[in-house]
Amino acid sequence: MQWFPALKAAAITKSEEAKEKGMKEVEGGLLQLEEAFVSISKGNPFFGGEAIGFMDICLGSFVGILKAREKLKGEKLLDESKIPFLCKWANEFLSDDTVKNVVPEIDKVVEFLGELEVRAQSAVSKT
Repeated sequence: MQWFPALKAAAITKSEEAKEKGMKEVEGGLLQLEEAFVSISKGNPFFGGEAIGFMDICLGSFVGILKAREKLKGEKLLDESKIPFLCKWANEFLSDDTVKNVVPEIDKVVEFLGELEVRAQSAVSKT
């Protein structure tokens, strides 16, 4: 499941139907990630076990974008009622001292995503 391209497409489309379809794909992808996390982590806080590993870093690079999208659009992507283990993982990941020093502030990501979305929608409108 390619949830991130679906998220990008939902952000720039003007069609409510396409946006809804894209967000359902995002939700499905996050549910799959939840299942993968439970399976791979075996009860540990991170994919790699007790410490952040490669998989955590790969997926963790999207957490700020997801949280910013939530704030920008008022959507709940990291929904604890649907993906509780992934939400807990995201909070653990973002609260790690090493990660805190490199992940941009959510408000800065919100500002960047807002500008990016305006540009993308403008480009789509011209085609």
